[in-house]
Amino acid sequence: MDKNYFKIRNYRPDDFDNYVQVHTEADKLDRSGRAISKQRLAEDLGHPSFHPQNDVFVAEHGGSIIGYAAVFLEAAIKRAILECLIHPLHREKGIAIELIRRTIRHAAAAECRVAQVCIPEINLPAQNLASRLGFKFIRQFYELKLDFNNIRLPDLEPSGYIIRSLGRDEADKLTHIQNRAFADSWGFNPNTPDEIAYRINLSSSSPENIMMAYLKNHPIGYCWTRILIEDNPAAGGMKGEIHMLGVDPDYRKKGIGRNVLLAGLANLKSKGVTIVKLTADGEEPAATGLYQSVGFEVCSRTEWYEKKLS
Repeated sequence: MDKNYFKIRNYRPDDFDNYVQVHTEADKLDRSGRAISKQRLAEDLGHPSFHPQNDVFVAEHGGSIIGYAAVFLEAAIKRAILECLIHPLHREKGIAIELIRRTIRHAAAAECRVAQVCIPEINLPAQNLASRLGFKFIRQFYELKLDFNNIRLPDLEPSGYIIRSLGRDEADKLTHIQNRAFADSWGFNPNTPDEIAYRINLSSSSPENIMMAYLKNHPIGYCWTRILIEDNPAAGGMKGEIHMLGVDPDYRKKGIGRNVLLAGLANLKSKGVTIVKLTADGEEPAATGLYQSVGFEVCSRTEWYEKKLS
């Protein structure tokens, strides 16, 4: 490791274009297919509970950013989620190790009890690095994909509730049902109305693409879908995503999840989306089974690793 090769410092606002360039070049050289747009990167940095100048560290070489690591602090559950990217031409030089160590110290100083990182199952170098730094495997998630060209959506079952899009002044209702639906779920960090209001108005999201199930104006379930329009539509076109799907614990096992999921998928299809993706917890077979019952297929897996912090 040659620490003179690079310098680590905090992110600055004038780093943004260079930060975008690292993502763009890594996607091109890795052929990852991520193609995250400049707008989406800006929106991620602008999240109300995220502070880039404190929570992002960059590795600099020759005046250019060649890698970064970010810390997403979740104070309510004392957890820190780490993210790291190194430019492909500057890997295996010890940069990732130093960046992750910096993020771990930052998370510990913020009184987080654990640091976690999500790694694709096929990324063996990242898994080995996590192990070297004291992270332990804790959970597997599935990435699932549905192609509207290959399936016909089932019809909705008759019900005594209505399904409609979220109203623009109903962020508080989405916050309430989301926090109730996921209160007992692994790794869920309760949301605030301000966070939800920010997220539903991002470029990939819109209240009209969030389908809500209401019983007498009381939300009992929802399917939060997003439309991901990348910088290069010809490379993949318009993709959809099931961002969150939840049902009030008092109304489960009544077919609400399936109906609201189908409503969300039908809405995406009507907008011209052809491919829909989602992430499902590998230890929640009922949820995975629901998705597969309407046409989703497992296409890849990711693994979560955790390090206890003193």
